[in-house]
Amino acid sequence: MRNAVILLLAAFSAVARAAIIRSGGVELPTYSDPCKRNDKDFSGCVKRTLQYLIPKFSKEGIPQLNITSLDPFYLNEYLMHFESTQIEGKALFKDVYNHGLGSIKIVDVRSLVEDPEQLELEVDFYMPKVISNGKFKGEGRIGQMPIMGKGVFNVTSYDVTGSWMLKGNAVELDGQRYMRIKDVGMKLDIGDMKIYATNMINGSPELSQMALTFANQFWRVIFQIMMPYAEEGFEKITRPILNQVFLEVPYDQLFPPSRK
Repeated sequence: MRNAVILLLAAFSAVARAAIIRSGGVELPTYSDPCKRNDKDFSGCVKRTLQYLIPKFSKEGIPQLNITSLDPFYLNEYLMHFESTQIEGKALFKDVYNHGLGSIKIVDVRSLVEDPEQLELEVDFYMPKVISNGKFKGEGRIGQMPIMGKGVFNVTSYDVTGSWMLKGNAVELDGQRYMRIKDVGMKLDIGDMKIYATNMINGSPELSQMALTFANQFWRVIFQIMMPYAEEGFEKITRPILNQVFLEVPYDQLFPPSRK
């Protein structure tokens, strides 16, 4: 769910009031009062702020950060490799549109931010329905059934729950303290999934339908097998994106200390 994380980090980037972007001096608009990192209810403040900002960003984006509308979220292409005893192969997804990200509900936030030298955040979220559609090209096997096809797909996921986790260490740039994100992770679970795809096996509508029926019947097994590969790719993609935000907004502006 790279797209969900982009939505969350976009909200994080505007938690601070009128934060100044270091490269170019761009001033972010005021969306809400900043969350003071050593307040007792810091986690509750972040939860409320994220829930307020996400619907706004999902429709409007953040022009100051060159972030466009995020619902639907467009992904140009994504390549995934996977290998196990039950399923193996590779798939290229292109021109993918994801709908439903604006419906994210922030369930809980856990944080360790009082120490200005390190950062730990966990955000639990829920989405009632996410629809992804686009083009695919893949080869491999599901069970003993060979897969080699090229077509279009539509995947609808219901009751999506997850936890997004990040850790960072302080760095000094131009005389100010920033937070460099070093670890990113996410765990997901899905209540139900419906899969549609054309031409999963080139030139054979009958075998393609059999493969599609198999995928819908055993989607949870396939999902559990593919998740470790998705999580690995997720970390590689999202950590640089997160650092684009955290290394631009000074930490004391993003999460300022309380005034004594």
